[in-house]
Amino acid sequence: MKEAAARAAQRLRDSSNILVVSHIDADGLSAAAVASLALDFIGKTHEVVFTKKMDEAFIAEVKAKNPELVWFTDLGSGSTDLLGGLHGVISDHHRPSESPTRPTGARKTLFDFDEHGGGDFIQVNPHMVGRDGGRDISGAGCAYLVAKALGPKLKELAWLAIAGAVGDMQDREGGRLTGTNREILIDGQDTGVLEVEEDLNLFGRETRPVWKMLQYANDLKIDGITDNYEGSMEFCMGLGINLKKGEEWRSWSDLRKTEKRSMIAALGRLVPREDFIGEVYTFPRERKGTELHEAKEFATLLNSCGRYDAPELGFRVCKGDRGESLDLAFGLRKGHRRQLVDSLKIMEEMGITELRHIQFVHVGDMVRDTIVGTVAGMLFGSGRVNDRKPIFALAVADDGIKVSGRGTRALVDAGLDLSEVMRKATEKLGGVGGGHNIAAGATISPEKVDEFLALADDIVGQQLG
Repeated sequence: MKEAAARAAQRLRDSSNILVVSHIDADGLSAAAVASLALDFIGKTHEVVFTKKMDEAFIAEVKAKNPELVWFTDLGSGSTDLLGGLHGVISDHHRPSESPTRPTGARKTLFDFDEHGGGDFIQVNPHMVGRDGGRDISGAGCAYLVAKALGPKLKELAWLAIAGAVGDMQDREGGRLTGTNREILIDGQDTGVLEVEEDLNLFGRETRPVWKMLQYANDLKIDGITDNYEGSMEFCMGLGINLKKGEEWRSWSDLRKTEKRSMIAALGRLVPREDFIGEVYTFPRERKGTELHEAKEFATLLNSCGRYDAPELGFRVCKGDRGESLDLAFGLRKGHRRQLVDSLKIMEEMGITELRHIQFVHVGDMVRDTIVGTVAGMLFGSGRVNDRKPIFALAVADDGIKVSGRGTRALVDAGLDLSEVMRKATEKLGGVGGGHNIAAGATISPEKVDEFLALADDIVGQQLG
């Protein structure tokens, strides 16, 4: 990947006008910011555009701009068949398009992926060197490798690469980032833009009142505390923790070390430590106690921008805007949290339908297509649905039906590859699909829903034996 990044960097240096194209989630926004900041650093004129997915209509818009060079970040590798006539760089961690010359059933190798595809592209992608793009490195991380090759000073962008990786939940397994992400972590520590510690690793440690952090902790299932307003407050007060300082609620980041040790010990008597202890990644140049200071909360802030049709806000925050863009992003984040809670209730009330090998829920237009995958993941991780079958959530989108699939690491280890499911299904039924083995998405026509679910059930059955 570093060799490919060096070649990509040289191609960028040799170009005078560049179009950056990126995805709208936290990883995509972080990746776009890494690319843009790197191009600013080497003095290259560029434009940045965002898209929910790569399809023929969007690629036609890109080609109409007649760019000298295109830099695709956090997307592109699975769409090389659409890129004929374009020239540039792809830094992506999703599974690339496979070579059409590979015999059916043959074992995959590095050369079973098209490096250039339909266009002339240098790709920086972990799958092309035998690594898993779902946990080794994010799209922002791949963009970072290219940026780092443009100049050693750009190692200071490592914090954005880590924000992207955490946004893609690459730290979920074992509570820490692994693989190439570890090298990026070290770069961030060396340049002073990133700090790492092992601590309580629940969402909201910077901004939520400590009792509310426990109440809404999706990773914890403690009777009388989880989803229990009074129980979570009583738990904290029973440990002698003062929940307020003056008129303000205290967050985890406000607690004294002795208070933190007391709560960790008490939680450890109720659930395994690995359920709530892990690595925490913070950004010391940002103000403590804000969403900007810790990677999970920062990524959620970015997601709230992308999922509610304002990716440019999150992008500008990543690039350093701490004025109007940040204020507007905070407003979207508040709405995002409410939408997630409301959407989760809707999904639970509609109920999950189980087929032989998969389970699904079709929410129609009651949940936004941009967050249906996030909500499905929350429901899947809640312990309230069958975790032995991958879940598929469907929602109405502007251009069809959005399908989001989510699995678990145990299912992936058993053979599940949701990227392959989406790709095979859309190849047969039409539409666009791809992603990772543990999380993937597709867009299909409304009349193909039943066929898609039957086909997905069959493919997953084959994968899981």
